[in-house]
Amino acid sequence: MIAARTVRTTLIALLSGLAALAALAGIATAQTPGRGLAPPAPGTPLPFELPATQTLTLNNGLTVTFVPWGMTPTMDVIVSVRAGNIDDGDQTWIADLTGAMIEEGFDGLDRAEIAARFAAMGGSLNTSVTQDTTLVGAYVLAEHGETALALIADAVRRPDFPAAALDRVRSSLSRDIEQRRSEPDSMAFATAFHSLFPAGHPYHFGLPRPGQVDTYTIEDVRAFHAAHFGAGRTHLYIAGRFDTGRMEAAVRAAFGDWHRGAADTAPLAIPARGPVVHLLDRPGALQTTVHLVYPVGAITSKDATAITVMDAALGGAIASRMREAGWSYSPASFVQWTRGGGMWTYTDDIDTPRTLIALTTVFGTIASLREDAWQMESTRRWLASLFVMSSGSTYGLLQNLALRDGFGLDHDYLDQRVPALLGVADREVSAVAGAYLRDDRFTLVIVGDLARIEADLRAMPTLRQADIRRHDAVPTD
Repeated sequence: MIAARTVRTTLIALLSGLAALAALAGIATAQTPGRGLAPPAPGTPLPFELPATQTLTLNNGLTVTFVPWGMTPTMDVIVSVRAGNIDDGDQTWIADLTGAMIEEGFDGLDRAEIAARFAAMGGSLNTSVTQDTTLVGAYVLAEHGETALALIADAVRRPDFPAAALDRVRSSLSRDIEQRRSEPDSMAFATAFHSLFPAGHPYHFGLPRPGQVDTYTIEDVRAFHAAHFGAGRTHLYIAGRFDTGRMEAAVRAAFGDWHRGAADTAPLAIPARGPVVHLLDRPGALQTTVHLVYPVGAITSKDATAITVMDAALGGAIASRMREAGWSYSPASFVQWTRGGGMWTYTDDIDTPRTLIALTTVFGTIASLREDAWQMESTRRWLASLFVMSSGSTYGLLQNLALRDGFGLDHDYLDQRVPALLGVADREVSAVAGAYLRDDRFTLVIVGDLARIEADLRAMPTLRQADIRRHDAVPTD
C-alpha cells in the first residue's frame, strides 16, 4: 500500500539523514567553543563487489537471477512482477487489493493452510505491493527451496481469489484507508501526489476516495491480475545456499509454461513543478505537518548520484537545526525515484507556534546549499559505508538488485556504487541543488491549525509567488 510504502521509505531516509546528521553535527561540535571534540570522521569504506550471479531468461520472457550467498542453509525466493499502483488506472489501490487477495488462497489451499505449509519450511509467505511492483516471496530452509518455489509459482500464476474472502479483505483495506485519511502525514502525502500528478494519472489519488475500494468486485481483482501478471513482466530472484542446476530445473518446471502476458504500458511518472502551496486545516493541532517536494532528475540521469549525496547532506543539516532548536519532532528527507523522474522530499512535524521560523530555516538551508559548495567528505564516506552495510544481508542485496533491474540500470551499477558516491564533488552537489531545488519548482503541503499560522505563511517571502490553495480535507476531485 502507498501509505505503508511511505513509512518504509521514510525509515530508509532517516538512516541516510541521521548519517549526514552525525557527520555535520560532528563538524559543528568541533567549531563551537565549549562543545567538546568532534568524533572521528568515517574511515574509508570497504570496496563492494557483487557476488557471482547467474541470470537467464526463459523463452516466455521470465528473467531469473541466482545469487549464491551466505553460509547458513537458507534461501530467499522472491518473485517481482512489474504490476503496481502505476497500473491502477482509475481504480486506486486495486493493485493492493489484488496483492492481499493472493494470500487468501492458491492451489486449493486456504490462508491457514498456506501459513502452515510455509511454517513447516521454516518461513512464511510475504506479499507486498509498491508503486511499481508486486512482490511475492518467502525465506525458507534450503532443503525446502524447490517446494517453496512451486508454491510461490502457484501464488503468482494461479491465485484462487476466493470470493468468500473478498468482503473481509476489502473491509480491512477500507478501514485502513479511512484511518489514514485522518492522519496528517497521510493527508499531506495524498495532497502532494494529487498536485504532483495530473487527473487521469494513476498517482493522482494517493489514497482511494471514500468508499471506493468497497466497490471493487472479485471480477475486478481477477481482471487486474490477468492484465498485468505475466512471465514477460516478472523477475525471479533466488538467493542463498542451493544447487543451481536443480533450482534451474525447478524454475523451468514451475514457470516455463506461464504465458508471456501483455507488454508493460504503464505511463511515465514525472512530477509537476510548482510553485504551489496546499493548506489543509486541522483546527487545534499542536503540530504542523509539512511535506515539501521538489521534482528532481530520474535515477537514470547523470545527476542521480549527486542527488543522493545532496539528500543526505541537506536532510542531515536541516534535521540538525530543527532538533537543536527544539522546533520539530520528526525531520526527515528522502529521494523517491519514479518512472522517468524523481522527487526530493522533506517531511516534518513542527511545533505549531514555530511553524514560520522553522520553514524559514528550511528554505534558508536549501538556499545555502544552492549558493555555496559545502564540504561533505564525511557524508560521501558514510553513504558509501551505508551501501556496503545494506548489501551485507540477503534481503538488502536483493533490494539493491531489484532497484537496479527495475529501473534498467547498468549491470555494473552495484559494483560501481561505492566509487560513484565517493567521486561526487562538492560543487556537483551544489549544482544539482541549484538546478532542482529552486523557489519556482516546489510543492508544499501544510496540515495544521490554519487559524494560527495561515496569515504568517501567506506573508513568507519564499511563498509570495506560489499558488496558495486552501482545503478542508484531502482533495477528491
